[in-house]
Amino acid sequence: MDKGKLSTGAILLRLSTLGINFVLCTFAGLGLGLLARKFLHVGDWVVIAGALFGIITSYVVLFKDLKAINRDMDDPPRP
Repeated sequence: MDKGKLSTGAILLRLSTLGINFVLCTFAGLGLGLLARKFLHVGDWVVIAGALFGIITSYVVLFKDLKAINRDMDDPPRP
């Protein structure tokens, strides 16, 4: 197997973690917004901004991982 190429099992493992990463990034942004509201004593808008930041980050991570997985699948290992 070539170095830098992922096996089918490794690709499936990466695909299975995409949903978990999506949810964790969203809740992390929401949590940061809640912490900012509590400790900085700002309005409720910062919670919405944190949630939006988390959702945007989720999509960035999702597309980045899918692009990397697609690149690994396009170039099959050579015998």
